[in-house]
Amino acid sequence: MSRKRQSVPQLDLLEAAPRRPDLDPTPPLARHGSCPRVLEMIRQVRIFFPELDGISIRVGLTRAAAGFAAKDEFMVWMNPRGLTRHTIAHELTHLLQNLDLVPKGEKSADLYALARHRTLVDEMPCYLKTPRAMTNEWPDRREEIEATLHRTAKEALVERENGRRRYLRWFEDVLAETWRPATVVAPIARGVQTALL
Repeated sequence: MSRKRQSVPQLDLLEAAPRRPDLDPTPPLARHGSCPRVLEMIRQVRIFFPELDGISIRVGLTRAAAGFAAKDEFMVWMNPRGLTRHTIAHELTHLLQNLDLVPKGEKSADLYALARHRTLVDEMPCYLKTPRAMTNEWPDRREEIEATLHRTAKEALVERENGRRRYLRWFEDVLAETWRPATVVAPIARGVQTALL
């Protein structure tokens, strides 16, 4: 006696469960011509934030500031004009603050963004006080300034781990005490030097 073979439904291994997007643009951003560039920049910076792995981040559009982050959800708003890696890192740090992984506050977000990785230091911080000479010399001494900001921010976090409560002030004070403007040859001295040649 032959039995009829029953067909058992097979699980389609090629059809995975729907995944949430890593970045979910709002309709205004999705319609904006810079949407692909903004999302790509955020993805590049997000690599340095493994704490946010697996989290879908809603991304909106703003023109009111360089960027914003929500306090109670995983959402950021970015201004496409002049968008920098530091701005993105600053806003992603706010999301870490929402998870209680980083101390609250704008200055803290600036510091933690600077300390995260040197490649994210592509502009001067907005909230931390830095020497005016450093800002003025950014175009000419950019690599040196990037390295100094990143290194000093990392040192400030070590100071915090060692119990220093005013680690943000420590960062500002160290920069103020150690940053030296480039030596400028006075115009008269240059004239004299030329005359001597």
